[in-house]
Amino acid sequence: YGSPSSYIECFEWFLAPTDLNGNNPNVTLSPHVINNSWSCPEMEGCFPETYNTMKMVVDRLKAAGIVVVVSAGNDGGQGCSSVNTPAAIFENSFSIGASNDQDVLAGFSSKGPVLIDGSQRMKPNVSAPGVGVRSCTPNGNYSSFSGTSMAGPHVAGVVALMISANPDLAGQVEQIETILERTSIPISSEGECGGTDIMERPNHIFGWGRVDAFAAVQAAINKAYNFNDHGIFVFPNPARDHFSFLVPEMEGVLEIKIWDSSGRLMNQFKGTAEEKRFDLNISNYQAGMFIYEIKNNGEKYRGKLLKL
Repeated sequence: YGSPSSYIECFEWFLAPTDLNGNNPNVTLSPHVINNSWSCPEMEGCFPETYNTMKMVVDRLKAAGIVVVVSAGNDGGQGCSSVNTPAAIFENSFSIGASNDQDVLAGFSSKGPVLIDGSQRMKPNVSAPGVGVRSCTPNGNYSSFSGTSMAGPHVAGVVALMISANPDLAGQVEQIETILERTSIPISSEGECGGTDIMERPNHIFGWGRVDAFAAVQAAINKAYNFNDHGIFVFPNPARDHFSFLVPEMEGVLEIKIWDSSGRLMNQFKGTAEEKRFDLNISNYQAGMFIYEIKNNGEKYRGKLLKL
């Protein structure tokens, strides 16, 4: 068990780690991402009237360039608005739900919206594998565990991969979080919470979707947080078996068409921009150059694709 003071002390140490004697705090040693697999319920002294101090600390960590990954909680069996304790409830916490190996949201995974502070905040941000996750245990052993505590570390690991692939992202928390959200994959679930159902992204059930490590790293390498002039990003490009289209700035119905270099129409499909991401299987395409066109609200946007 912890307390508001113990959790804040931990956050403070991450912001400026000390030596073994608790002296010489050094902000240059702070990490790029931290994983928080805990909650602070009322029994530990966290009440709505005392949330503001811990919220302020989380805000300071993000401002310092640290991604604050937080497990959303395991109270999903209670239904909606079960993301209800610090630090998962805060806007600047990147809160993580749990999915299984079939890309289905775990029944225990806590859901939004956040009501405990009256914010109606959208939570979780994304989801990640959290059911039957093989984990190391003391004395060199292994076991399998389930919970959003298993899901959060996946996302912290993806952040590390992204920064390793593109060191310029270090400290750019908003850009990192945007990439994680926009490259995520919608997953299966049931019902609706807070007026959003599983057909909307983001929603209060699984957030933006299940995190996609490969897509996030590709987007980091290609600086996808800048997108292009039309807010479109295609990855991977070049590709061998699929292209994914991100359209975070578009609204309404859109149509995507693909032509080969001779002008032959290879594929066309429609969707709603609210889905934010579209995946196209190209495993049966011949290697070469292709042209894509995205039509949205009377405007057409074209670009080139390369199949390896």
